[in-house]
This record gives sequence, structure tokens and C-alpha cells, in this order.
Amino acid sequence: MTLSGTMQRLMGLDEEGLVPLVQPDSARVLLVRPEVNAAFSELIKRAQRAGFTLRACSAYRSFAAQAAIVSAKFEGKRPVLDALEQPLPQLPNDPAARLNAIMRFSALPGFSRHHWGSDLDVYAPSALPLGQSLQLTYHEYLCGSYFHELGEFLTENVAACGFYHPYGADADAMLRKAQSGVLKDNEVGCEPWHISYRALAEECQALFEPEVALEYLASSDLVFAPAVRAVLTPERIAAVLALD
Repeated sequence: MTLSGTMQRLMGLDEEGLVPLVQPDSARVLLVRPEVNAAFSELIKRAQRAGFTLRACSAYRSFAAQAAIVSAKFEGKRPVLDALEQPLPQLPNDPAARLNAIMRFSALPGFSRHHWGSDLDVYAPSALPLGQSLQLTYHEYLCGSYFHELGEFLTENVAACGFYHPYGADADAMLRKAQSGVLKDNEVGCEPWHISYRALAEECQALFEPEVALEYLASSDLVFAPAVRAVLTPERIAAVLALD
């Protein structure tokens, strides 16, 4: 299947136009679109004034990298978390049900906002307890947990730097919904650490062609490809891409 240059970039199949993310004291190279750098630099400065050492741990992610994540979960090689962020003791036998479970916290390749170069996963190394590894779970942001104050800072400051939380930032509300069982099947989990540069993300949303991406993914040789049409309904695509 032939894709336009625009769709190749939006699906993580082409890294043209990406540049290294500028962040102090970081040996790891993360890629973003150029306009993200200045905005994130300002957010880092704001965080520093508030007492946080803010860093990104993930930015652009290729189609292949996202496919590897989802494939590993689909095949049971990586844990799949339920709405309470507990590993499922057993994966559903039905392929579509298995993908539905995975998509609570992981987008399918081609449909991840991390393909766009506009989105970052951030954290504060200075707030991470000694010996504690980074989890990227909303439980880290609950009231009383080690990233709760970071979450409050992000909620209050990201908009001033041009960012927003596409998947929500209220970890305690997410936990209450998960405990009560009122989460919708197509509802994406809360991600307080995931911020998106709004101007660029909205441009990408406007250019993205869901049917083209769906056809490409469904016709791929990925192990879960036969089930994608059953789960990627228009409503689910809108939820995954955080479309208005």
C-alpha cells in the first residue's frame, strides 16, 4: 500500500523533520519536531523554579517501535494492565478482546500520538524515591504518591508553555472510576505524564486519515493485524487520538 509523505510521517514511518530534544544532562537522544524544543525548555525552567528537575523519558516513537510494544503484549511477553493498573492474570483468548485490553494504555502502531513528534512523556528524577524505577502509571500521581506534586505542577503550568494533557491528568479521578467500574470500553487510561504541544498536535489531527492508517495496519503482517478492524471503530480511534 502506497502512503503519502504526510501519512508516513503521521504514522511513524518517516523521521523527516525531527530533531533531537534539548534537555540538560541527558545522554539519551529523543526526537521531536523543532517547535517543541523551545516550549519544553520553558517548561523545564518553570519546573526548576518550582523545585523540580523535569525531564522527558519518551518523545517520538516509530511505527516499528510501537508495533514491538503491542506485539509483545499481544503475545504475552509483556504485562497487560487492567484499569486499576494490575497485570491481567490471563489474556483473553479472543484476539479482539485481547487488543481491547491492550489499548487501555497502549495505542496500536500507526495510531500513536508519539508518531507525531508533538508528544512527550515526562517525569521528575528529583522526585523519584531512591531505588524506585520509573513506572509511568497513574498510581505514581495519586494523592500521597511521589509524583503527586509534579502532577499538580504540570496541571497548572503546561498550558502556559503551549502543552496540554490529551489523556487527562486527574489520577485520583481515574482511580475512582476504575474502582467503580464505570469506565467505558473505549476509554483510554489517564496519563498525567503525557503532554502534547497543542498547536502541532492539532495540525497533525487535522491531517491524519484514519481509514488510510487502518487499511495499512490491517494489511500488515503483524500478529494482531487480523483483529484491528474489530477494535478500531471511529469512536475508538477518536479516543486513542484524543480527537475532539
